[in-house]
Amino acid sequence: MPRTIQLKIRPDLAAHTRRRAMSGIGSMVSVHAPNPQPAQLTDALGGVRAACRASALGFDTVYRLLQGGGTIASYKKLAEAADFRVVITEGKSARWKTLHASKDMTWQTPPEVWQSVLSRLDIQQFDLDPCSPGDDQSSIPCADRYTLADDGLSRSWGDSGAVVWVNPPYGRALSLWIEKIIEETMVGVKVIALVPARTGTHWWHKALAGGGKPEFLRGRLRFVGQDGKIGNAAPFDSALIWWV
Repeated sequence: MPRTIQLKIRPDLAAHTRRRAMSGIGSMVSVHAPNPQPAQLTDALGGVRAACRASALGFDTVYRLLQGGGTIASYKKLAEAADFRVVITEGKSARWKTLHASKDMTWQTPPEVWQSVLSRLDIQQFDLDPCSPGDDQSSIPCADRYTLADDGLSRSWGDSGAVVWVNPPYGRALSLWIEKIIEETMVGVKVIALVPARTGTHWWHKALAGGGKPEFLRGRLRFVGQDGKIGNAAPFDSALIWWV
């Protein structure tokens, strides 16, 4: 079975360049440095001339790959000749990784989002924020808060009728938070959750099957960092899911 090489597209490219690269079109400068490098593939094939014969690439084409240039299609042919399968994937920026980190609760909700929710519910504060960064860091008005140390997944969120705001960690644990939300709503707790609008995920369908009503937010949100400053626009769309 062929071994797999992942070509990760650079996150700072224009949208049309990324789309072309995902289709295997464009220059190798569109992707992060591959492993193995073209030189390693060429050596594995027995040198430049042997690599040209095995891949059906011209000498100049292989030479451009060896010099750090060439195209994605050319690299793919060279890799396949060396018995590799090439998969092209989306490379993620550092900002994307930070906003999706399951242990990171420091990205706070933009004030206009929770203010709108309070206004529409005609209340002054939420009863609980179980994903709070702490009293000294959160501006969301709540009667009670659970921080990471409190473990909101294992504690009760209140009695029937309590109104809970949830901006969960956007990582692998998100599915666990959806399960917890559904569990709490079954005893009458009202929950409004701010989540990524990932309609193809298992947890999204679980949320809707559990009674959640989605509301897609216009534009991409600018979350608030731990320093209180507004960050760049999130690299994903957002939605509110209502269990009210």
